[in-house]
Amino acid sequence: MSLQLDYSLRTPEERNQYVKDLLARTPQDQINNRTLSYLSDYILFVGDRNQTKKERHSEKSITTYNREATINKRQISYEGIVATLENGEDGLYTMIRNDKNQILDPRDPITEEEKESIPGMSIYMDTINNLKKQLERATGAARWSLKRAIIET
Repeated sequence: MSLQLDYSLRTPEERNQYVKDLLARTPQDQINNRTLSYLSDYILFVGDRNQTKKERHSEKSITTYNREATINKRQISYEGIVATLENGEDGLYTMIRNDKNQILDPRDPITEEEKESIPGMSIYMDTINNLKKQLERATGAARWSLKRAIIET
C-alpha cells in the first residue's frame, strides 16, 4: 500500500484528523501493522522536526567534500586562530580587514619567471594545457575524469 501523507500539517491534532480520514477511505484489507506503525510515527513525531523517514530524506542537505572544506575554512573558533598565531590576540587584529569583497582563497597566477625557475613547473603547465584541450572535446565520464585530473595536477 502506498500512502501519500501531508507533511505540511504541523500539529498532532491536524495529523490525527488526517490519518482518521485516510483510514476511513482505505479498505481494511490494505491496512497492516507496518502501515499502522508508519502512521503512528507520522502523528507522534510531528513536534520533533525531521523524525519521520520521509521528512529526514526531504530535508537532508548534501554537502560535498569541497563545500565542507570551504565551510571548515570559514568556521574556525576565535581561540583556535589565536592559539596558532605567534603574537596571539594582537596578531589576529593585524589580519582583520573590513573589506566585504575580500576573496577567501586568493589565487596568485604563476608567472613566466616562476615557470622557468621552479624545476618541473613547465612540464606541469604543459600537462594541464593538454588536458584542457582534451576537455573541450570530451563528454560524459571522460569529461569528469579529465576535470578531476586537471584539479589533481
